[in-house]
Amino acid sequence: MKGNEGDEAAKALEKLINLTKKYSETELDEDGLRESISERINATNELKDILTKAKNARNNSYKQWRASD
Repeated sequence: MKGNEGDEAAKALEKLINLTKKYSETELDEDGLRESISERINATNELKDILTKAKNARNNSYKQWRASD
């Protein structure tokens, strides 16, 4: 994972952690619970997308390196 991708992943993870802390300390009604779940799903998907892009970039880089042998 390159520096930029690493920074993006760290920020996305921090966002997810902060959302989890925020909602764990709050009593939620039905709408609040829906919002909480939605926000955490979106944050999780954001992190997953960043990690997937980094993994794909790594795999492509490895394939290009092996092709040059």
